[in-house]
Amino acid sequence: MAFQFTHRAPVLALLGGLSGLLGTIFLGGNYGNAPQLGAYMVLAGLWFGLAIGFAIWRWSSTPIAAAAMTVLITWIGWEAAINVALQIDRPWPEAIEIASVHKYYITGFMAGAVGAAITWAGVAIHFPALRCARAAATVTATGAVLGLLLPVTNIVDSGWILLLPWQAGVAAIIGLHLPSPQYGDALA
Repeated sequence: MAFQFTHRAPVLALLGGLSGLLGTIFLGGNYGNAPQLGAYMVLAGLWFGLAIGFAIWRWSSTPIAAAAMTVLITWIGWEAAINVALQIDRPWPEAIEIASVHKYYITGFMAGAVGAAITWAGVAIHFPALRCARAAATVTATGAVLGLLLPVTNIVDSGWILLLPWQAGVAAIIGLHLPSPQYGDALA
């Protein structure tokens, strides 16, 4: 008899946390010159995409191509978040005076929201339960709030401070909105 989960959120939180750790260890290459648009920390986004793609592959009735599409959409969300962060963090016009610490909070908040919203959209395509305003709002808000950890990465000089809680948190919230498994589903 297989071990039964009463909800999918713990599995996704664990996978999200693992992807955050892998993303910290293996960031991947940068293809662009900051703050210009480009692809940055490519593997960190791919790990998270694989964690979210697992949910589609395992728990939806869509073909494996749908899981691959979710991996791609999640990775695009990751890259969009980084590019939003780079654009906000670039030198602001001199007319706007804002302390750099405040700019980092704004940057983390906005980038976290963008990445989470795009990830939500990639999963909501395959799970009707996520196609509601409440799910979109909670996933996006979770990403935005956890994005506020960005300034701490400048103090500690380690990406795990942001990546692990953000990826685990966003994945868990997505898991909370997925339908509960039926009795008898293995690894459900």
